Amino acid sequence: MGFLSSLFGNSKPNEQSQFDILQTDGLRAMQMGEFPYAEKCFLAALDLRSDLKTMGFLAEVYLRMQQYDKALPQLEALCRAENPSPDVRILLAQTQGELSLWADERATCQALLADLPGDVRVLYLAAEADHGLDAPFEAIAHLTQALAQRPDYPAALRLRAEILAEMQQWTEALADAEALVKVSPDSEVSLQLRARCLAALDRTDEAIADWEQVRALNPFSQEAVLSLGALYAATSRWDKALALYDEAIENQPDFAGAYKARGAVRLHLKDERGAADDLKRTLELAPETAAELSGKYVNVENEMNAKYRSMNPYGF
Repeated sequence: MGFLSSLFGNSKPNEQSQFDILQTDGLRAMQMGEFPYAEKCFLAALDLRSDLKTMGFLAEVYLRMQQYDKALPQLEALCRAENPSPDVRILLAQTQGELSLWADERATCQALLADLPGDVRVLYLAAEADHGLDAPFEAIAHLTQALAQRPDYPAALRLRAEILAEMQQWTEALADAEALVKVSPDSEVSLQLRARCLAALDRTDEAIADWEQVRALNPFSQEAVLSLGALYAATSRWDKALALYDEAIENQPDFAGAYKARGAVRLHLKDERGAADDLKRTLELAPETAAELSGKYVNVENEMNAKYRSMNPYGF
């Protein structure tokens, strides 16, 4: 009763009054964004008596705090109740997906589709579960059904494009990526997805343009730096690649991937000392990358070791 005492002082309201006050205070706290306090209120109310409405409020608090593991039992209890609403059942499927409970999400979606066969939200969640269970054809079928009803559904376009890309169906993936960019032209995710598809189809200049746009939107995007630099290098634009990595390292001095990539460019340009310095810095920042370095690059360490030992305090 410590929490109740702090709320009610020495007075002893009856149980119904206590419950009502706790639920009201929890709602007020939730509306103000005071989620931890709202959680305490709703839990204390539920200690007094089981109440589906309060469970729903508590589940909402946990979802807003992205504490999906705590929201799950509340939603499961709500769905076990008589005639749960479709929205609560969809929330259960979404939460199962957030927790990568793919088989449970699939079962929830199958039951929902029996009652709501054309609901695009459920079709998307069913596809998400299929993808998690490594069933790409079933996922694509569900996504295609959803997109037939709502062609501009961003989440469905993105997931279908990603699945098609995983299957190396690049032309089909690009079509979805193009549609996604039309829906959200300033989205990093949309542009990144299209850039990957364009690069895989050897449409290099278009891929470069997309990655450059991603960098304009987010100069600190490490994926954009590495992908753009790789395309510059693949098309022998060594000066552009070097300038890109120099800028990235200046902006993010602990960006191990940029040091590694710049070292490879320097090696190609016969700047062996620069390559060795970048390799050393890469291994200082991310020692685990040693196993990933190419044989040619690793040889830099062996070949430069004697040459630079006298001037390198690290003995590289």
